[in-house]
Amino acid sequence: MSQMLNKEEMRGQEERMKWWTDAKFGMFIHWGLYAIPGKGEWHMYGAKIPVKEYERLADEFEPQAFDAKTWVAIAKRAGMKYIVITAKHHDGFAMYDSKTEPFNMVQATPYRRDPLQELAQVCREEDIKLCFYYSHVIDWHHPHSVHNAANNTWDYNMGEKHFPTYWNELVKPQIQELLTQYGDIGLIWFDTAGGLSYEDSIDMMNHVRRLQPNCLMNSRVSHYKGLGDYQSKGDNETPMYGEDTRLWETPMTLNETWGFSPRDQRWKTTDSLIRKLVNIVSKGGNLLLNVGPSPQGIIPEESVQRLEQIGDWLRRNADAIYGATASPFPYEMDWGAITMKENQLFLHIDNERWPKSALRINGILSKVKRAYWLADREQQPLSCQQSCADSQDEQHTGAGLQIRLPKAPFDQTVTVVVLEMEGRVEVDPQIMVLPSGVLTVDITTGEITENDWNDSNDSGNSSEQKPEANRSKLSPAVSRTAAWSIMIPEQGTFEVQITSFKRHDADFQEAFGEGVQLRLADQVLRSIPAEDSEISDSPACQHPYSEMISILGEIHIHTPGVYPMDLMSTLIKGRNPTFTEIWQADKVKLRSVRLVKKPD
Repeated sequence: MSQMLNKEEMRGQEERMKWWTDAKFGMFIHWGLYAIPGKGEWHMYGAKIPVKEYERLADEFEPQAFDAKTWVAIAKRAGMKYIVITAKHHDGFAMYDSKTEPFNMVQATPYRRDPLQELAQVCREEDIKLCFYYSHVIDWHHPHSVHNAANNTWDYNMGEKHFPTYWNELVKPQIQELLTQYGDIGLIWFDTAGGLSYEDSIDMMNHVRRLQPNCLMNSRVSHYKGLGDYQSKGDNETPMYGEDTRLWETPMTLNETWGFSPRDQRWKTTDSLIRKLVNIVSKGGNLLLNVGPSPQGIIPEESVQRLEQIGDWLRRNADAIYGATASPFPYEMDWGAITMKENQLFLHIDNERWPKSALRINGILSKVKRAYWLADREQQPLSCQQSCADSQDEQHTGAGLQIRLPKAPFDQTVTVVVLEMEGRVEVDPQIMVLPSGVLTVDITTGEITENDWNDSNDSGNSSEQKPEANRSKLSPAVSRTAAWSIMIPEQGTFEVQITSFKRHDADFQEAFGEGVQLRLADQVLRSIPAEDSEISDSPACQHPYSEMISILGEIHIHTPGVYPMDLMSTLIKGRNPTFTEIWQADKVKLRSVRLVKKPD
């Protein structure tokens, strides 16, 4: 279903995307009539508010405190490079002067001003890319909007709806307004395309291209896989390594709601937000971080404080974020994350996981010319030792880099070490246990195949880890396997864990009702995972999910070497779904396998 591009089109696509791929960090703004009741942007749908009653909110909408310069200044101080604002959300209210539909900011409110026009002017002056969110399928105000799930059925009869009327007489004309009245627009951020046909999806993409050829579109322009210029992840979702084959972005809230909600005071900490930004960039993504202004047009102070603190960190560490690419290593570092540029590696050390005396990292094949703190203006050199290997085996087991560290971190939250190489960055792609004795590999970095569970039920030395009552569940007809080749440089006993994201309403063991099976070094562990521990303030997980660790058992490695490892589960996803995955639909998402070497 994806569009195939020729070489010339691919070059054009890269040029069109460059500003976005370099930007890394943007501001999302959810602002509309829903700010008045302060119960979130889905309030009209959740409370089944009749259209005529909801329209009366416009009589109260007069945001005299709105100031485009203030908003853009907040974004700039935060280090954000683009702004995506809701031009029309699911309630159908246009936040600009729309000639197509009178239910808009200028005609329906006493404010009589177009805030998007004011924002466009300031963004041009301040070199910030202005982008528009537009809900093109869900519209509870319009009698002919049709979605596959979230429709206004309390005012309108589904049998009387005629989607082409909505599409041709409202959606496409309003998109034309947005792309002809406000100058160059960085992207149109579409949302929730459930039920939209493939033909209408292509029609919308062509419509945007005709109006502004360089305007980007996110993947939510359609629910068909591969459309749009980049992949929008699920709300608040950070993907696994290798999960996406194209560029992607995580939309994330500062608290737990998107629109203004004074009752929601569950704010993420600044430290947590910086770690999430680093984690996302290290996997090759962008972070679109949301604010929900008040009915008066004020961005909440709790948001402003956190954004300014993020900006302080970014000013010291800009080179490691803007224009940086993903870590060249296909697995996680237990001390933090890595980003890179052509001849530089940036080691983002999480201050809460600060190594004792030295940071050790294996697999760097390039010769390190020098190392220093990125936040150190003097760029004083750090003491580091790099060993070289004469054979492939020695590369895997002996080659490495050691950087001496002080007892206390140099920077706040995340301290960045710059490694400058004599040439381009080159690393060993072999997955290997870290010098600390820990290895975490995401499911999507493995080779994934479908298989018959029963074919492998009797292979190897089985070690059952759970009660007898659970064993009968361990035989689904079909599951998938993720397989890796891993280097284990030291003998010893390793605790085998899996990590999963659990939705707040999930029954964990029910989701894993079929069990999992792991094979490593001719040993087999089978079990139904339990919630053995929870990772607090995970850099990759947030509401409405929690990161859980499940212990599968122990594996004994008697001889160092390269070993095949595979994990079998019905929760492993296939590689080629037809439609874009709705991440929040999964009550439990299996994420990774983790090996932890036990003390000798």
